[in-house]
Amino acid sequence: MVILAIYIGGLDPALRVDNAALVVLKLEDNKLEEFGLRIWKHIDYDVIASDLLKIQQKIRMVSISFDRLGSGEAIRVLTKELPMREVISTQQKKLDIIGLVRLLFNQKRLIIHSKDLYRETMEQEWHKSDAGNILYRHPQGFHDDRFWALGYACDGAENYLKGMKRSCAVIAKSNNMETDIDRMLSNI
Repeated sequence: MVILAIYIGGLDPALRVDNAALVVLKLEDNKLEEFGLRIWKHIDYDVIASDLLKIQQKIRMVSISFDRLGSGEAIRVLTKELPMREVISTQQKKLDIIGLVRLLFNQKRLIIHSKDLYRETMEQEWHKSDAGNILYRHPQGFHDDRFWALGYACDGAENYLKGMKRSCAVIAKSNNMETDIDRMLSNI
């Protein structure tokens, strides 16, 4: 029996302050592997939506999870033809996503190729608030757009991973997947 790979996207939308980021994961052989990474630096949502449609025509993601709060409202409206999956990023949901990424990574079920994505994943730090709550954040002056796109993709993949046995993946050597997506888009 041949099992085909499926593709799952995660989008961290932004417009003015941060960058918008898309991470595409390929689920195959019981592991998630970074397939593609795209960054938009302060780009209009119409451009992002157009690029997402072009990427979807080539890759056929089963879902693209995104943070609906804040900037995500506009993405939801612009991309009705895409398999968008809303995530409401409450503080608890963010903690759940961080825990899921760490679990998958520690179980060697998540392969990351991009140096920048790996760095952002490793930079997540926790501290205890005055009220005693554990909070996660990235160091001041650094970005976490790629990390949250990865987190939303992992969250979207969670249902496909249930009951799967652990794989033996490791961090693979670095590739520039953003360049590959740019090259793919230039042919359209």
